[in-house]
Amino acid sequence: MAGLLVGGTIAWVICSNVYRGRKIQALQEAATRFASAQAQTGELRTQLATLQQERDRVHQEFRLMEVAKVSAETNLENTQRHLAEQRALLEDAKLTLSDTFRSLASEALAGNNRGFLTLAEEKFKALKEEATASFDQRHTSIESLLQPLTESLRTYQKESQALEDKRLRELSVVGEQLRQLASSQAILQAETSKLVNALRSPQVRGRWGEIALRRTAELAGMSANCDFFEQESVSTETGRLRPDMIVRLPAGRDVVVDSKVPLNAFLDSLETHTDEDREAALNRHLGQVKRHISQLASKEYWDQFPAAPEFVVLFIPNDSFLAAAAERDPSLVESALTKKVVIATPTTFIALLRAIAYGWRQEQVAEGAQRISILGQELADRLSTLAEHFGRIGQALGRTVESYNATVTSLENRIWPTARKFKSLGISAKKDLMDIKCVEHMPRPPGEMEPSPQELPPKSS
Repeated sequence: MAGLLVGGTIAWVICSNVYRGRKIQALQEAATRFASAQAQTGELRTQLATLQQERDRVHQEFRLMEVAKVSAETNLENTQRHLAEQRALLEDAKLTLSDTFRSLASEALAGNNRGFLTLAEEKFKALKEEATASFDQRHTSIESLLQPLTESLRTYQKESQALEDKRLRELSVVGEQLRQLASSQAILQAETSKLVNALRSPQVRGRWGEIALRRTAELAGMSANCDFFEQESVSTETGRLRPDMIVRLPAGRDVVVDSKVPLNAFLDSLETHTDEDREAALNRHLGQVKRHISQLASKEYWDQFPAAPEFVVLFIPNDSFLAAAAERDPSLVESALTKKVVIATPTTFIALLRAIAYGWRQEQVAEGAQRISILGQELADRLSTLAEHFGRIGQALGRTVESYNATVTSLENRIWPTARKFKSLGISAKKDLMDIKCVEHMPRPPGEMEPSPQELPPKSS
C-alpha cells in the first residue's frame, strides 16, 4: 500500500512538472508572439501615418485645383457674358439702322425713291459689312482669349481625374492596411489575454519570478552552483524553508534571496476605465506587496542560515511593480528595511550582485597576497637553510685547503729532498718530480659580498 502511495505521488509530481513545463513553454511562445505582433503594429502604424500624410497632401492639391477650376469657370462666364452683350449691342444697332432706313425710305419715297433706296442700300451694305467684320474680329479675339483657358480646363480635368484615381487607390491601400492592423490588433489582444490569464496563475507567476531571478543573476556575471545556488532547503521547527536563491559572499557569508510577483491587483489597475477603480486596484497592489514583506520577514532566514547576514532580499522581477506600490506609500522601502527586508528589482539586484562580484575579486586578491606572503616566507627560510649549507661547505673547503697545504709543505720539505737524492746516485725516473704549490686562496665566508663595479676605487691613470 505504501509503495502504491509513493508511486502515485511520484507520478503526480512528474505530471505536474510536465504540465508546468508545457504551460511555461506556451507562455514563452505567447510572449514571443506578443512582441512580434507589437513590432508589426508599430510598422503598420508608421505606414498608416505616411499614407495619411500623402492623403492630406492629395486633398490639399485637389482643393487648390478646385479653386483654380472655380476661378477659370468664373472668367469663362464673364467672357461669355461680355460676348453676349456685344452680340446684343450689334443686334440693337442692326435694328436701329433698319428702322432708320425704313423711316428715311418712307420720307424720301415721295421725292426720289429709287436713288435714295440705292444710296440707302449701299450705305446699309457698308454698315453691315463693317459690323460683320467687327463682329468676326471680336469673335476671333474672344476665341483666342478663351483657347488658353479651355486648354487649362482640359489639363485641370485630366489632373483632377488622375488625382482622384490616385486618391481612390491610396484609400484602398489604407483600407487594406487598416484591415491588417485590425487583424493584428485582434491577434495581439488574444495573445495578451492568454498571457495575462497565464500570469494570474500562482504557479506560472512563481515560475516566472524564479526564471527572472536566475536570468538577472546570470546577466550580472554570476554562475549557477558556483556563485549562487537555487532552491536550497533547510528544516525548522515549523517545517522546511526553501528560499529561491542563496548568493555566496566572501569570507564564507551568504545572502538569501526570495522572489515574489505581486501581479493580480497591478493587472486589474491596467484594465480599469475610471480613476477611482484604478486607485482602488493600486491600493490592493500596495497591500499585496506589504503582505509579501511581512511574510518574508516572519521566516527569519538569518536564523536558519548561520552564514547569512541579518536581512533577506525580496526580489520583484519588474521595476513597475515596485514603482506603483511606492507611489501609494513612499516609505515602503524604509519600512521594509526596519523588518530586515531589502527590496530589489532587476536594476538594483544587478548592482548588488556586481558589488558582491567586486568583493569576491578583492577576496581573491587578498588570498593571492596571503599566498605570496607565505611563499615568500618559505623561500626566505629555505634560502637561509641553503646559506647554512654553503657555510658548512665553505668551512669544509677551508679545512681541506689547510690539510692540502700542510701535505704539500710536508711533501716539499721531507719527501722531495729524499727523492732527489736518487738522481745523484744515478737512478733516474722517466719524469721529473713536479713542483706542487700550495693553494693561497681560502673560501670566502657567506656573509662577505664582492664589491659592485660602482664601489670599486677608480684606476689611477
